[in-house]
Amino acid sequence: MPQVVTIGDINIDVIAHVPGYPQKGGEGLAEQGHIYCGGSAANTAIVLSRFGVDVGIIGRVGEDVLALLALAGLAEAGVDGRCIQRDPQTMTGIMLIAVTPDGERTMFGCRGANVRTDPALLDESYIAKARIFHLSGYSLLAASQRDAALRALEVAREAGLMITADLGLEAVMRVTDRVKAILPQVDILFPNQAEAEYLTGCRDVEEAIKCLLDCGVGVVALKLGKRGCAIGSAEMVFTVPGFAVSTVDTTGAGDSFDAGLILGRLEGWGWRESALLADALGALTASVEGAGTSLAERGEVRAFLATHLAQPAWQDWREELRFLIDFLG
Repeated sequence: MPQVVTIGDINIDVIAHVPGYPQKGGEGLAEQGHIYCGGSAANTAIVLSRFGVDVGIIGRVGEDVLALLALAGLAEAGVDGRCIQRDPQTMTGIMLIAVTPDGERTMFGCRGANVRTDPALLDESYIAKARIFHLSGYSLLAASQRDAALRALEVAREAGLMITADLGLEAVMRVTDRVKAILPQVDILFPNQAEAEYLTGCRDVEEAIKCLLDCGVGVVALKLGKRGCAIGSAEMVFTVPGFAVSTVDTTGAGDSFDAGLILGRLEGWGWRESALLADALGALTASVEGAGTSLAERGEVRAFLATHLAQPAWQDWREELRFLIDFLG
């Protein structure tokens, strides 16, 4: 049975690199384009699997060619898909992602079958036997999928699993009250700065972390983009510097960050080692096109970390860098 179970969207990502956005009614011709398996929960599951974690995903796809592509991508990565539901009436979710030369992505999409994830089809024993349950906030947006996610969360909590959650700005803005209601059940929360500010009204990193902790969250892993991250709990608050990379496509960078920190906690590492790997995986994902399926292999991650050992900016992190390099060796 999986060590980690994720719940959320399974999509096909159609990524187009555009020089800029046209005026309304105009045309934007892409310089290149590719198709990948995507979705926040799927991305995190794929990265975890690529690092040797037994991971399963709960979601829903259609009975179409897009489903075949998505399922093939998950299977190739080694993600357990036995709890993926099939929908004969609705298409598989699809996201159209325009990436500008600065690497930032703008997303347009149809969530399709995802929103029809059926709580009656949940395998509760499958969830209860895991060690970590990871919730994507997209699963809170629509009624049927939301009911499934909340029931899965309840099962995970009753079984004593560690609960992690990446809410996403769309969920934070559209279903704020529902998001706030689950915060006391979350052991590790993965917000970015915009999400944290929306939930708390605080621009200052440490103040936002404190507010989220006051809402009942166990640990906040606040993603700061190129500036790295900040980790906070009742006992600690510290920051991790960002890794400098050439940004190609930020799609899935936050999902890879989640996977790195989840992996560290699953392995029983300290917070510094876990957060450092999370930062590295987020940065490396932003340096390539696509999300989880495009991430560098284990050896490439090791080589990337090794290049920072002798850099003065990382002198306070050399012990953690060596630890991760040994783990990946």
